[in-house]
Amino acid sequence: MPRTLWSCLFASPRLRRLLPIALCLMLLFYVMPIPQANAGDVDVPLSGRVLGGCSDAAGLGVLALGLGTDGRAGGTFDLNGLPADARIVEAWLYWNGDDDGNRAAEDPANFNPAIDNGDPTVSLNGIALASPRIIGGPAFWTTGRYAYAYRADVRDIVTGNGTYILDGMDNFDDGAGGFNNGAELVVLYRSGGRPPTYVGLAEGLDLDAGNGPSSGPGTRPVVFAFPPLLADAQAHVTLFVGGAGIAGSSSLWYQIGNTAPPDPGPLQLAGSSQATELADVFNGLHNQNRQGYWDSYQLTLPLPPGTRWLAVQVASHIDTPAELEWVGTVAEIPLSCARDLFIPLVLGPTSGPPSTSLLPSGS
Repeated sequence: MPRTLWSCLFASPRLRRLLPIALCLMLLFYVMPIPQANAGDVDVPLSGRVLGGCSDAAGLGVLALGLGTDGRAGGTFDLNGLPADARIVEAWLYWNGDDDGNRAAEDPANFNPAIDNGDPTVSLNGIALASPRIIGGPAFWTTGRYAYAYRADVRDIVTGNGTYILDGMDNFDDGAGGFNNGAELVVLYRSGGRPPTYVGLAEGLDLDAGNGPSSGPGTRPVVFAFPPLLADAQAHVTLFVGGAGIAGSSSLWYQIGNTAPPDPGPLQLAGSSQATELADVFNGLHNQNRQGYWDSYQLTLPLPPGTRWLAVQVASHIDTPAELEWVGTVAEIPLSCARDLFIPLVLGPTSGPPSTSLLPSGS
């Protein structure tokens, strides 16, 4: 009978003694694979949802307030733009920073700053925010840092005009606070004096530094699509972007159209002759406390009749790059609604269908 490999192994006493060691080593490498490089931690292009449209009896409005938190654990939001009859529908807090590792813990109850990275444990007006959601990150920068972005529901805390104190941003970069970027308070409200209004909200964590970090090739545009306008209107857009400083160069690009809304996947506004560039608008100081590195940049654009979509994109220059971390954008457009109702969309990346929703008029 021919000898098999196993019969040869067991025939030798020396090999029989080595066999258990070899099996243990094989099992060790099976259950404990060699760690892979972290460069695969990718950023998240912005995608979103629609919060209002022609079916609303009373129009929606949105306010977005920014705070720079570089070297700080928080700051104070001063909310004073709500109309007297406003009823708050939703309120969200976003915050963003960088850390030196990618062991993220999303549950604040189980977060251990000694081993976990990121910072899910913040408070607003002294109330710890429960169940924050990581909307982006850990996303790898070429410098060995990881970017994080969070969102928390603060509807039960934000009840009207007033001051709201953010605290607890103290775990980014091992608690040193040197890589805190900032935070954004977004308040959606309903007011009887407002017309039906398109409100689109896009969020994620899209990184760009000139040629782009190893987590992605740069940013993707956000396309807001809505019913064709029947009259002149103005779009009020707020982009909240972390990481920009006075030393880096960046641009905001925008384009409007009266054709079918484009797919944002292959769309590139940056450098396009069809788009308009606003150069060096991000400096890290467009926020309520004038503290870097956070831009809550507000843009008002005239829209002619027939307009069906608005696209925006942030970009970092190659020569003196700004390390941009694009967290969110909100657009507010009053609608001149025809008798037929349209369902608007916010178009996200081509990797999957966008998350869209339309609030009922009675909500």
